[in-house]
Amino acid sequence: MTGATSGVGRRLALHLASDGTRVAGLGRNTSALAELEAAGVLAIPADVLDAGELRRAFDLVESELGPIDLVVACAGVAAALGPAVEIDAEAWWHDVTTDLLGTFLTVQEAVRRMVERRTGRVVTTYGNLGDRGTPNLSAFASAKAAVARLSECVAAELQDAGVHVFCVHPGFVRTRMTEALAWGETGRRYLPRFGDRAEDNWGDGRQAAALLDAIRTGRADTLTGRVLFVDDDLALLSEQAERSPDLRRLRISLDTI
Repeated sequence: MTGATSGVGRRLALHLASDGTRVAGLGRNTSALAELEAAGVLAIPADVLDAGELRRAFDLVESELGPIDLVVACAGVAAALGPAVEIDAEAWWHDVTTDLLGTFLTVQEAVRRMVERRTGRVVTTYGNLGDRGTPNLSAFASAKAAVARLSECVAAELQDAGVHVFCVHPGFVRTRMTEALAWGETGRRYLPRFGDRAEDNWGDGRQAAALLDAIRTGRADTLTGRVLFVDDDLALLSEQAERSPDLRRLRISLDTI
């Protein structure tokens, strides 16, 4: 689990550990890592933008816990807010690289190990701004759209390898990041509607945990490569995907009025 020291990643890591699953959590916050360790998670300091650190972290996980069956790429940020013509380019690129390159490096390292055993499941993290032209959050929206496409591409490459890839929207969960988007100074300025609906719509991550449980037990395997939402009926969605192969895949529509 990357991004395990805060937000959705932390909640999912603790959820898995609570039922006796052997879990490793990667992150950069040393005090938060210590809290994970106390809760039964193998806590490992690692930066998702450093391929070498990720490789060493995965090596440690395998030496301590055994073969890796499930990897969740949950590290991400959404700090670069503002009009695209005004936002600082370095801040914009930092968000994109954290959300996209960090996910790519995590997926790459996970898949390399899973392919050898011809089994495994990889989960990336989506945000529905990736399918909308929401103003003032172009870095996050661009990165999440790319994460959806990355997940689809990797799943297609692995269709005969026994490894499944899913892009999951965890729902509207209250975290430090979403609180900043809702109530921070720049959030209130650039995303006013986000804050207006936040108080009545926060989730606690339990739906995301339930979806992760379904994925790790194989109940979503026929939906590899697709974007999944926490309130999906996976059985119904699987039936619909049989009839419409493009269901829940990222597409640019060429339809005209």
